[in-house]
Amino acid sequence: MSARDMAREFLGGAPSRRYWCGFDRIWMEVRGLDAPEGPQVGTAVLAAVRALPGVTAADLNYALSRIVVAVDDEAPSLTQLCDTVCSAENSVRAPEHERPLDLPGDDVVLAGRIAALATTGVGFGVSLAAAALRLPQLPPAVAAAVISADYQPRIRRLVERQLGPEATDVVLATAGAAILTLTQNPVSLAVSVLIRATLTTETWSARQAWHRHEPALAQHAGDDHPPEHPHRPRSLPVGPVERHADRSALAAPAAAAVAGAATGEAGLAGTALIVAAPAAARTARESFAATLGRGLADRHAVLPLRPPALRRLDRVDAVVIDPQVLTPVVPDAHVLDYIRRAGIRTISLRSPALGDGQNNVDELHEPADAPDTALHDAVEQLQSRGAIVAVIAAHAPHALAAADVGIGVVDDQEPPWYADLLVDDPSTAWRILCAVPAARAASRRGVELATGSSLLGAVLLLTSIPFQGTEPVTGGAAAGLWIGHRLARRTLDDPLAEHDRNRPHPDDAHRTLRDQVHRAERFALALPRGGQLPIPTPEQTAYLAALTLLVALQIIDWPVALVIAAGYVVTTDRRRPERALAQSAA
Repeated sequence: MSARDMAREFLGGAPSRRYWCGFDRIWMEVRGLDAPEGPQVGTAVLAAVRALPGVTAADLNYALSRIVVAVDDEAPSLTQLCDTVCSAENSVRAPEHERPLDLPGDDVVLAGRIAALATTGVGFGVSLAAAALRLPQLPPAVAAAVISADYQPRIRRLVERQLGPEATDVVLATAGAAILTLTQNPVSLAVSVLIRATLTTETWSARQAWHRHEPALAQHAGDDHPPEHPHRPRSLPVGPVERHADRSALAAPAAAAVAGAATGEAGLAGTALIVAAPAAARTARESFAATLGRGLADRHAVLPLRPPALRRLDRVDAVVIDPQVLTPVVPDAHVLDYIRRAGIRTISLRSPALGDGQNNVDELHEPADAPDTALHDAVEQLQSRGAIVAVIAAHAPHALAAADVGIGVVDDQEPPWYADLLVDDPSTAWRILCAVPAARAASRRGVELATGSSLLGAVLLLTSIPFQGTEPVTGGAAAGLWIGHRLARRTLDDPLAEHDRNRPHPDDAHRTLRDQVHRAERFALALPRGGQLPIPTPEQTAYLAALTLLVALQIIDWPVALVIAAGYVVTTDRRRPERALAQSAA
């Protein structure tokens, strides 16, 4: 894919055709396989491709919208193969502006994230140099338009419908880097560089996982039946991050209007829009999901076919389990017990494979004639009741396609192509499920940080304190980035998800993970000469914001406020381990 094609796509043009080459095989995107005339499109494309010289075999994979072509030394060029597929598609149906399914091996997502990282990095360097040389700069409020488009859910959805999610992310990141460079905000750009680097490494790890898995997957590449794309009985419920974003979207214009009307300054109104942006909520969840995805791919051989599923972990409250992946039952009983304690409802089918493990499952459904049909019905029932459902299965394409988070267990048969995450060991599936409490903690902490940051920013904005008001938002975004990263790392290192018979008692294991989550929520900066500088928690941030307001209103003096703030931070830090221990013992 050329840079020109990617630039055209990122600017709203027709998406480029996805493909991957390696091991004498080509995975080429086929459009229209999920349309009503999909079978006719598939037949025409197969016949056209198999007729090309140098093609030794070709199979259709409906689930991934790909034709998998095996070639010899006289292989057709990528351009020739692409033109052949396009002509065959157009012979059956009119060309349509469709958003493709990106696979981990495709270049466009990685290229887009590298471009966003490079742009942000260059902007950081230029902004740092410009600030050092005291060059003229634009006022910070100029960035309000780009930041509002990025954090206003309705505006972002409109852009995504036009460009697609990945292209929208690249375009907004590039625009944000450009405007922050012009306003000479190197601190915000440094945070952007860190989050862009985190997302880029996640994509790179997924790409490497694809290279490792592809030879085995190609042995069963054919998926010769049109997929069924189930419609969710109810719209996907919002989580804490989405709920806070919706509230911020309403509060931001109101805050800007009040600030502008009270001061008569348009610049202050624009800064108010920036202060209301829920940056910390997004960075916390993105950092958690990206770090978890990278760790699962690098350390546990997970292939994330659809990485956005990791961004839904914080909302999962039910899991439907294929009984065939519950064997052996004995080591899994501890994990099922932990999942239930985490508030995740477990559902499976009656099966001899469960044995005594039936006591650890909340609901047991009758298997009916086809287990896949029974699992799919269970998923739809849960979704109709407002649940966010994960599915762990090996051979249940309908259930995995309907799942909000599908975890497919790969064996020596046809891979579960409709899964979001492919694992080759059931224990890795349990590890992913055990990450749900940490995902919730990351989102909750992100929302708390975003709220405290906006509150403190508003206090600074409306007082005579010599700050712009946007500093707390940047600091909160950095803190959210660190919290998400640390929670994900502790989840990956957690021994609870390791399947061995010497694991601690479920109560002890549950307490151990909860203690790790509490410790992960604490963070500090390492000092050059050793030691650590603690950073206030969201609760402490809210307290300090109120204290700052009292100083701004001249109710108390600065020296007194500093003494009170120092004492409060020290005492709350000392009480936190005691509270965590008390909660674990509860």
